[in-house]
Amino acid sequence: MEYEVTLEDVLPRQLAAVRGGASRADLSRTILKLLDKVWPVLRAQHAKTGHNVVMYFGEFVDAGDVRHSRTPAGSAVTTAHWGEYSEMAGAYAALERWCVANGRRQTGTSWEVYGDWADDPKERRTDIYAALIVGGVSTTDSLRFKLGR
Repeated sequence: MEYEVTLEDVLPRQLAAVRGGASRADLSRTILKLLDKVWPVLRAQHAKTGHNVVMYFGEFVDAGDVRHSRTPAGSAVTTAHWGEYSEMAGAYAALERWCVANGRRQTGTSWEVYGDWADDPKERRTDIYAALIVGGVSTTDSLRFKLGR
C-alpha cells in the first residue's frame, strides 16, 4: 500500500482520555475497553464530541479515570491509513521513511485519529500523526516544560 506523507503544523486537540497499556495482541480489546470508560461520561454530560476514539471538541468535567488531555502542538508528520486497524504498521513505516529521507526526527509521541466506523475495512480511515523534533527540542518536551512537568 502506498501512503502519502505530509508535514503539518498541528494545533493541540482537546481529548477525553483514559490511560491504559496493552500488548500488540491485546490492543484492539484494550482500546474498546477504555472507550467503554470514556463514552458513558461524555453521554451523561451531553458533551459535544468529534470522531471516534480520541478527538473530542466539547467541554466536559473530569470524572473518575476520564480526564482532559490534548495532543501536542507543533510540527508533525502525518498520513492516512485506509483499512484494518491491525495493518497500520505500514503507515508508521512510511512516516519513518519520510523522516529519514527528509532529515527529520520523531519525538516518539504519536497519535491516531479514527474516522467514522465502516463495516467494510477498506472504508475505515485512520489519520496517524508523529510529533517531530524541531531545532533540537521536541514538541512533547516543550509541552512538559510549559506544564512544569
